[in-house]
Amino acid sequence: MGWWIASALFFWLLCILLSYYSRQDHPFVDTPSFVVAGVVVLFLGFAGLIGGASVPSRGTPAYGALFLLMAFVPGLALLAPWIVHSVGIFTNVAGRAVIGLDQMKVERTYDTAEKLMHERKFDEAERAFLAGAAVEADDPEPLRRAGEAALAAGRAEGAVGHFHRALPRITSEEDRASLAIRIAEIQERSLGNPAGARRTLEEALAGLGPGTWSDYVRKRMSGLRL
Repeated sequence: MGWWIASALFFWLLCILLSYYSRQDHPFVDTPSFVVAGVVVLFLGFAGLIGGASVPSRGTPAYGALFLLMAFVPGLALLAPWIVHSVGIFTNVAGRAVIGLDQMKVERTYDTAEKLMHERKFDEAERAFLAGAAVEADDPEPLRRAGEAALAAGRAEGAVGHFHRALPRITSEEDRASLAIRIAEIQERSLGNPAGARRTLEEALAGLGPGTWSDYVRKRMSGLRL
């Protein structure tokens, strides 16, 4: 009987631990790997439970099944949160596979950094946006927003640096021209560097084709006071 009690307690402990961790806020818990690891752990615990149930049954299958159920059913109840969590994970994975969501490019958001901007913690927001820029190597938005944060903190020169780094990442001629003009305005008005503003506009103009936006940059360049 001692072996059966020990195996039952061990099985219940595994069930409790799996249910406990399924409620924790950790990235691994929301992956299929966590479910697979849980299945392996439960398999080992159930194997021990079968062994423990066979001892008091004295080789009688009916008694063995009875002892097994007496330990398994309470364990199943303890395991309910993990079961629900696991079903949710695989439902989500299946849904993403059906609609092809994993193959879709999803626009990244920077909620934490935006929250810091809203709280006027501009230095922290700038660092958060720069961290996002290091991860999203092709996205100009975090660098542009880092520039806005530096500008709000009164660091015009740092803002210009971030904006300049964002320019090569921008594919739209309209957005590239608009940001180049914004940089030139900061250089001219805040930094007192009209020569730097002209260089910025000339570099932007070299990357623009003929059309409305190149004309817009030329017009702004002609208005510089050197």
